[in-house]
Amino acid sequence: MKKLLSLFVFGAVVLAACGGGSGNVAATVDGEDVTVGHVEGLIESEGAAVTKEEFAEYLAVAIQWNILFDAAESEYGVTATDEEVAEEATRLYEDLAAEEQSREEFLTERGVTEEFLNNIARQGLLDVKIREQLREGVPEPTQEEIDEARSSLVNACVSHILVPTLEEANQAMSRLESGEELGALATELSTDTQSAANNGILPCGSPDTYVPPFREAVLEATVGEVYPEPVESEFGFHVILVTDRTVPEDLEVAENLRDAAVLSELQTWFTGVMAGAEVTVDEEYGTWTSNPPGVTPPAS
Repeated sequence: MKKLLSLFVFGAVVLAACGGGSGNVAATVDGEDVTVGHVEGLIESEGAAVTKEEFAEYLAVAIQWNILFDAAESEYGVTATDEEVAEEATRLYEDLAAEEQSREEFLTERGVTEEFLNNIARQGLLDVKIREQLREGVPEPTQEEIDEARSSLVNACVSHILVPTLEEANQAMSRLESGEELGALATELSTDTQSAANNGILPCGSPDTYVPPFREAVLEATVGEVYPEPVESEFGFHVILVTDRTVPEDLEVAENLRDAAVLSELQTWFTGVMAGAEVTVDEEYGTWTSNPPGVTPPAS
């Protein structure tokens, strides 16, 4: 599941000069100071100073964590113990590190510190706990909602031949009925050059990614049999073969709908707490914006 913030994606930091004593206050969040030293404590600088742009990026992260952690406790009563955080941080390291990469190497490669990793772990734990509470208030989807959402979760594997005219499509179907292979015909005839180079095979996925006439045919077709007639779309005429199709049961669709509802509520809450926080950033380090949350570094 998605976390509240997608933060653990920093590459190795490119470093240069960034002034300011570690005890200086870079920002205040609802009256609580965020010092330069606190921000620097998130960054593995390997002895160099951090650019103003990088500092602003990590300062924004520190501000968001400050707001998020306080709001999670005050509004939902959720916290994470040090033991939980340590266990989750280890899990993240083990899941994301390259084989035989030490924890120190793992962090250095990403330009972050153990403190940063622990905060990412805490964020993830709170995310899960808040989602659990939100889920309790999500109503069960109706059968109509389930039926409407089902097609977006269908996974279909499709091959096709695309030709400009109905006559050409009917000729292709006649050749298929005579025993020729769709893949060979697609390579010879199809104007969809990308799939033609792969024997007419399209990437497996949701039929909702296709134009409506093609999508409906893919949903209706008998698996393993060429669709009984050419299908016209804005691109031309398609001869369609569905080679595999997985249709989710009601329970799976309902679960997906509940997940989407929880995510929507979570995003609304997150946006609200960011907008509602009183944040002041020292102009030496940038300017705070709450939507989307971030710190714009100073111009000079």
